[in-house]
Amino acid sequence: MHTPFPAVGHYYLVTFTTFRVELHFTSITSLTYTVINQDGSRGQSETVTIKVGELRDDQFLVTWQEADKTTVVHVEDYARHTIVTNITNPDLTFVQDHGTFVQVPGPVGTC
Repeated sequence: MHTPFPAVGHYYLVTFTTFRVELHFTSITSLTYTVINQDGSRGQSETVTIKVGELRDDQFLVTWQEADKTTVVHVEDYARHTIVTNITNPDLTFVQDHGTFVQVPGPVGTC
């Protein structure tokens, strides 16, 4: 079983239960995430180094650490367009959220 990571070169709008974010996978090792504010404007953004592992066909584990030491672990299912995020904040609080995603043609929101 080996499925190429389908996200490379694409933008995705992810809608979690408590927030929205744009994911732009610039390569197999680089992701730029941008928070999409409630009014549709673009918020915080950061480019991070990611690690990608295949769990099964069209399902991947994507992990990274942010500059402030926040760690993020995603289970991204490209067949079902679902995502589970697991976030450990710098203060060691833990958040898990579930969402769905759609591929979009480019950056989301207004500048």
